[in-house]
This record gives sequence, structure tokens and C-alpha cells, in this order.
Amino acid sequence: MRRSVLLLAVALGVFLVAPAYAHVEVNPSRAPADRVTRIVLRVEGEESVPAVKVAVQMPAGLTDIKFHSTPGWKRTETGRVVTWSGGAIELEQFGRFPFTAHLPATPGKVLVFPTIETYSNGKVVRWIGAESSDTPAARLLLTASKTTQPPPPPPPPATTVTTTSPSSDQGDNAVVYWVIGAGSAVVIAAFGLALWRRRH
Repeated sequence: MRRSVLLLAVALGVFLVAPAYAHVEVNPSRAPADRVTRIVLRVEGEESVPAVKVAVQMPAGLTDIKFHSTPGWKRTETGRVVTWSGGAIELEQFGRFPFTAHLPATPGKVLVFPTIETYSNGKVVRWIGAESSDTPAARLLLTASKTTQPPPPPPPPATTVTTTSPSSDQGDNAVVYWVIGAGSAVVIAAFGLALWRRRH
């Protein structure tokens, strides 16, 4: 019994102190769709000799890709495959390869970055597997884009239209007619008075 417990303790101790698997990842691992985003491809060294070449296939749908400075590395491009060479990623260290790209407008889609890491001793590790595999490809999840809708345009200014009602026109005409009638009456009265004086 004691021997079994001792063996179990030794096995657990080995498991706890064992180094984590090396991996390749992109940072951030989540980003809004239909946005220009800065992405950093991180590649870890897992051998006693340095990794000297990193090749990644960019996902379809990325546009306006602009690569940033990577001191010590030379970059070449063939279609969607980008290769950095000439540098060195030591054991348990990370190589960082930044770039900026416009992400596709497909929320919920996962962009996959298959990557091949080559060491100075000729060993090649292909980080192209499923997420649950020992050599998973780097992945980036596109989230819903949070865009602010522009405010609605202001309503057009109110305009005032002045109209002349028929009743107003009729009232004005009535005043004119009254003035004409009154003038005529005065003329007739004056003529009648002059005629009466002549007779008397």
C-alpha cells in the first residue's frame, strides 16, 4: 500500500513540474468584426535549439494587412502565406510578429492561423490542428461589432404661409362700395340744393 502511494506521489510530482506544451497564439483571441485590429502572432520555442523560421497562412477575409517591425527577422510573402526567417526564438521564449488588418464582417466566425515553426536542427512543428489537439492552430473569434448609429437629422424648419380669406376680400369690397355710394349721395344732394335756389 505504501509503495502504491509513493508511486502515485512521484507520478503527480512529475506531472506538476512538467513544462506546459509550447504553442502558437494570436493576441487578442477575440475582436469585433468589421474593424481594423492590431494582432500579434506569438510563437513559443520548445526545443533546446532556437526556432529560426515561422510561416503562417493568413485567413481568407483579412484585408488591408500591414506588417509592423520585427527586429532581427526578414519577412517574405507568397499569396496568403507570410514567412519570417533569420531570427531566433530560444527555449521557453516567445517570438512576436505584429500586424494590423481589417477583420471580415462575420460575427461568430473563427479565424484560423495555421503556422509552421522550423528549428535550427531541422525539426518542423506544424501548428495546424484542432483546438483540442497537441498542436492547435492559433484562433481568433469575431465578436459582434459595437457601432453607434448616427443621430437622426433635425426636422426642417417650420414655414408660415399667409393666405387671404374670401371674407376679407368681401369686407374690403363692401367698404369701397359704401364710399362710392356716399360720394354719389353727396353729389345728388348738392345738385338738388342748387336747383331749389334757382327756383326761389
